[in-house]
Amino acid sequence: MNIDIKNLSGMFLIAVPSLKDPNFERTVVLICDHTKDGAFGLVVNRILLSSFVPLLGGLDVKESLIDLPVFYGGPVKPEQGYILYTPVSSYNPSIKINDDLALTTSRGILIDIAAGKGPKQFLFALGFAGWSPGQLEYELMTDGWLVAPMNNKIIFDMPVSERWKAAADSIGVDLTRLVDRQGRV
Repeated sequence: MNIDIKNLSGMFLIAVPSLKDPNFERTVVLICDHTKDGAFGLVVNRILLSSFVPLLGGLDVKESLIDLPVFYGGPVKPEQGYILYTPVSSYNPSIKINDDLALTTSRGILIDIAAGKGPKQFLFALGFAGWSPGQLEYELMTDGWLVAPMNNKIIFDMPVSERWKAAADSIGVDLTRLVDRQGRV
């Protein structure tokens, strides 16, 4: 697999076991956008709140037909909500990550989800992970992350507790046997 570390849009970043930053330890981050200006992603395997119903009052939604957890998307702008969803439809504004997945900050999608009329699959997160120009590339070169192709099944179908291992397994990496190369002489 050829990987362009200058454009990891639509790829998973998998924290190596030696990454001890509390914001990213044992995480899987979906890179939603990566350009010369930096990178933007969402952590897809860490739950922040078990229910999004308490947040619906801010949207003037009185009741919800469904409930879903709220994910910790990352440490930047923790008050901002982001929704990954499939299939791609016309919620504006949206970033199309690939043919099967999009990201939006639209309040309308949460209202539709609460009414049972939302997209087939979705993940709601507060906050995001962000990197300044060159920062992510540097972290990759210093062995902070593994890179894997994004997989909707890992995001939407797999138990949250299994996503970190499953993402690494998808590229043939056993995280229990990964040797830490940092601290070289």
